[in-house]
Formats: sequence, C-alpha cells, structure tokens
Amino acid sequence: MSQDWPQEIPEVVRRWMTTLGFSTYADFEDFQSFRLKDLANPSDLKDMDLAVDRLIKAFENKENICLYADFDMDGTPGLALLIRGLQYLGFQNLFSFQPDRFDHGYGVHADIVEDFIDSHKVTLFVTVDVGITDVEAVRVAKEKGVDFIITDHHQQKEVLPEAYAIVNPNQKDCSSGLTYLCGTGVAFYLVLALRRKMKEIGLLQRDFDPKLLLDCFAIGTLTDMVPLVKENRTLVQHGLLQLAKTQRKGLQKLMQELNLANKRLGSTDVSIQLAPKLNALTRMKWPVQPIDIFLVDNAREAEEKVAEVMAAHQMRVEIQRQGEEIVEAKLLEKDSWDHVFMWSERFHKGVVGLLANKTMQKLQVSSFMGAVLGDKVVGSGRAPDGMDLLPALDYASEFLVKFGGHRQAAGFELKLENAEAFSQKLAEFFSQQEKRVGPPPLVYDLHVSLPELNAEFMAWMKKLEPFGQGFPIPTLRLDHLFVGSAKVLKERHLKFLLKDMHGHSIDALLFFADNIDELKSLSSKRVSVLAQPSINEYMGREKLQLLLKDIRVEFA
Repeated sequence: MSQDWPQEIPEVVRRWMTTLGFSTYADFEDFQSFRLKDLANPSDLKDMDLAVDRLIKAFENKENICLYADFDMDGTPGLALLIRGLQYLGFQNLFSFQPDRFDHGYGVHADIVEDFIDSHKVTLFVTVDVGITDVEAVRVAKEKGVDFIITDHHQQKEVLPEAYAIVNPNQKDCSSGLTYLCGTGVAFYLVLALRRKMKEIGLLQRDFDPKLLLDCFAIGTLTDMVPLVKENRTLVQHGLLQLAKTQRKGLQKLMQELNLANKRLGSTDVSIQLAPKLNALTRMKWPVQPIDIFLVDNAREAEEKVAEVMAAHQMRVEIQRQGEEIVEAKLLEKDSWDHVFMWSERFHKGVVGLLANKTMQKLQVSSFMGAVLGDKVVGSGRAPDGMDLLPALDYASEFLVKFGGHRQAAGFELKLENAEAFSQKLAEFFSQQEKRVGPPPLVYDLHVSLPELNAEFMAWMKKLEPFGQGFPIPTLRLDHLFVGSAKVLKERHLKFLLKDMHGHSIDALLFFADNIDELKSLSSKRVSVLAQPSINEYMGREKLQLLLKDIRVEFA
C-alpha cells in the first residue's frame, strides 16, 4: 500500500480505493474535488446554441411545443425536469408524450408525431433521451414544416435525423467531452443554457434556482447506470440533497411510504428502493404512470397515486415470483447450463428482463427469457460481466423479427413457430464457446474481516457517496464465518446473523431467495460470503449490514 495515503484513512478504505484505480491519494483527491463551479459550459455541446435560439423563438411566438420522452427511468425524470424547467422560464402551451413500453415500444413514432401536429397544432418537438436514430419521424415532421430538437445520449447510426438541432454528447462531431451524461443530464444542460440566454436578452421575468431540478437529475443518472464522474458525480451529490427535501408531492409521499423521508439519502435508496417501484407502473401497464408521480401537485392525489405505485409493485413481485418458479423447475432438468433460453405463455412480458437477470446472476451464463404473446415471442436477454449477448443474437438472427440493445442487456422478438429453431441455433452458438468448468467463480473487490467493517468504515461509506457506475459499492469477500441464525422475512427475504470465531457479528440480508429451506439449514454452518456493505437506518440509529450476493458452505 502506498505510503502517501493519510494515516487517518483506514487501511481497508485505502485498499478499496486502490481497487477503483486510485493508486495515490492525489488521484483520489482529484476525483473528489469537482465542484459546481467547474461545470462545463452548456454551449460546449454541439447544436446547443441552435436549440436555445429555436426555443426562444417558440417562446416569443407562443408556439405549441411537444416534449417527447422515452418511457424508462431516464426519460421520465428527464421529461419531468424539462417540463418544470420550461415552466419556471415562463413557457406555456406545452404538451408531452411518452410511448407505451409495449404498445409502441422504444423510439419516436411518425404516426404519433403526425397526430400531435394535426390535432394540437404543434410546431416544435423537443425529445428527451430518445430520437438520435429516428430518421423517419423527423422527416415526416420536416415535410409538414415542423422542427425537431433532439436531446439524447445514445449512440448515433450512420445517418442522422434531419433535425433543427441535435444535442447529444455522443454524436460523432461533438467535442464537449460530456459523453457520460444520461438523457436527463442533457435535458438539464438545455435548461441551463436556455436560462442563461433568456437572462442575457431580458426575457426572463422571474429567475429560479436550477438546483430545484437536481432531484430529477439524480434519479435519471443513478438509474441509467452512466459513469459517476465529474459533472455527474457532483450534480448527483446535490441532487440527493434536493431529493431529500423535494417539493414534488408525489415523490414526497412515495419516500414516506418507503421509509426514506427525513433521512440522508444514498444512491441505493434511489436505485434499489425508489426506481423499481416507479418502473413497476410501466412493467405492469398500470393506469398511473411514473411521470404522474413526478408532476402531481395535490397532496391527496399524490397519496392516491402512490397507493397505485405500491399496488403495481406488489403485482410485479407476485408475477415475477410465479415466473421464477417456472424457471427454477426448468433449471432442475439439467446439471449444468452454458446458456439459458426459456419461453412461456405464463411469463409476463413486463418481467422477462427481470427473470433473465435473476437467472444470469444465479448461473453466471447468458440468459434469455421470452413471453409468448399470441403468435410471437417477445423476450429479453442478460449477460454476465465480460460476455456479449449481441453475437449470439446475430448468429441466430435468421429466426428473429428484430433484436437490439447492448452487450449485457438486449431485447428480441420472433415468431412463436420459430422458437424451437431459435433455441437450437442459440445452443449451437454457445456450444462453440469456451466452457467454464466448475461453479461460477467468486468475483469480488476486497477480502475483508468482520472487525474491519466498523463505525469508521461506515463513516467513510457516507463520506464517499454517491456510488454508481465507475464508482461502485465494493463487493466484499468474508471467509470463516458462522451462521448464528437465519430468519425468513416477507417477500422471500432472509436475514442471517453472521459471526466470526472472535465474537464479532453482523446482520446480512438475502433478497428474493429461491431455496429458503436449504438456506435456513445453514444455521451453525461455516460459510464464505460475497456481499455489499449497506447502512441500515432505523429510528434515527445507523447500523452497518451486508447485502448478500453469494453464500457458500466451507465445510459441514
């Protein structure tokens, strides 16, 4: 361990920082030193000034503007941020739209664009987290004399839409360096640039503090898994503070429901607690949608809508449990799997991604799950770290209607009559890949002992927030522990008391356990575990606990 780290930093924290690539304390200080005053100039983003000028023209002419956002938990907080930001700036005549996850699918759809133009006399569209590949929809608008401002962060294709302005840090000729922004982040920079310009030319009648929008920035950035560096890190830090005191009545009520009110919020409060509950609304095709929770401004309505959020979440949990039972039964048919592909009429289309992810995590192999919808199968795939789904889907693409996504998360669709042939083609592909021998390896960041997980470590966890992509909570390995007790909680969660031979102990939670009886029998067994540390706050008291990722018996 390098000697230039201050002695007041615990040795376990120094080891942790080294695993993240900070070989010296100076590297670590540089990473932590970014401040709001260091934010990039919004005009560094290509086409930003063009977009601002077009919005000012729309403001002066009182044009009807449609804000078109993706349906996910980047597009939704981004839409909420842009709506409120434009309202603060005095914009009126705002319409908004998000495509349905299942009825429409991802993207800007030409027929919807036409409908807004014809029915609502919209003369300007502004996208959030979508649009960079939607050539046809933009072409349709342009033919009708209607402009598009695209704000997005996804990778472009060879041909760009003929939009009035494209603000995307990941387009090929943007030199801003802000490639780590998510869709919500790009929308925030648009509001910053617009506010600055309107102040300069005397159009801003009433100013506002942009920090009011950072609750949305934090939610979008943490859920979209973009790197928590520079602007992102600093703005999420401020965003978590803003979220804790948010004036958005829907978020206030939801945080009360989740016991997140009146506490210091961390990144996992958003990514593990808040966002999945909101996501359940679109997964379950609920009448209430996530954007309603962001925008509702009546306390009674907020309470009613949050009750719907929790109902959708409970339904999602139950439907996912039913799907997992089907998967578990099928997995028993073989001793080992080099990949998994299952399809069923009993799989709900809203949870196939969750089923694929759970199976992938359990077996550490690429996993594909499909819901049978009439004569087609709509599915989702997940791959472990270091693996890539897309070559497998490409290899079997002759049987697919469409597919797309990223290396470790992708969607696909095929005709039901081709499901068996697709399955065989996938099996052929994976049979040609290098086989792993034995159980999945234990992959972790730090080997620690229980005494190292003390109050000082917990204080540093709080100091190092926020955690996320590029700066994750560490996965810890602890050996030679004894299971003092195992208690079943609601929703198939288990709580263990883990002890070492010197009397140190810690609580450990395992969520959505599959084999509860087997795990309960671990009492008095000696185990090794992989887990992430977490701070449990209850009745004003804080306590370090472990969130288990793997638990293995060392010997009986």
